[in-house]
Amino acid sequence: MPGTRASAGRGGQQVMLLYSFKITPNNRKVESFIAHYELPVEIRQVNFKAKETQSPEFFALNPMRKVPVLVDGDFSLFESNAILTYLARQFPDTRALPEDAQGRADADRWLHWQSCHLMPFMGALKTGAETDLAAVEPLLDVLEQTLAGRDYLLGELSVADFAVAAYLMTKLGSQLDYSGHPGVAAWRERMLQSKGFRATEMRKPPSA
Repeated sequence: MPGTRASAGRGGQQVMLLYSFKITPNNRKVESFIAHYELPVEIRQVNFKAKETQSPEFFALNPMRKVPVLVDGDFSLFESNAILTYLARQFPDTRALPEDAQGRADADRWLHWQSCHLMPFMGALKTGAETDLAAVEPLLDVLEQTLAGRDYLLGELSVADFAVAAYLMTKLGSQLDYSGHPGVAAWRERMLQSKGFRATEMRKPPSA
């Protein structure tokens, strides 16, 4: 697999490299973050048909053999939420990750909530282990309470919004009933219309 390390950009400055597959929410959240803030990160869509993630070179980057994977020089990082927080730290002008202890804990709370509660529920819907769309109501209740009187989960746009919103923008996420949660519906639409998510909207499936 060629080019498994970050390449040099203009003036010899190193450019981060993201291996991705935009059609999935864990990848789209990172791509949307990069696009929203116009970060200098090169994005490469992996070719699953060519079994790129099964190569020894990719295994060296991520022994889980999954995407996304961020490569920054000799440092490679997998797990989408870890990538989000790393990018926010590397590019503090985004102001997408609070610097104080409580603010950072609040951001971490939502990243864990997405991976431990929202993602498993959406996965259960996808596999058919869960067939009742209304079972999401308690999760939407949590979001509705948090969004009361604010535009974003932490008050200002942050990594938490990208992480959570990506799962509510999937085909299954679009089938959920948000009528009883106007705050969530407004926030979801706000994220849908944001620069990053508009830039990563899938109009047709990738060829890989």
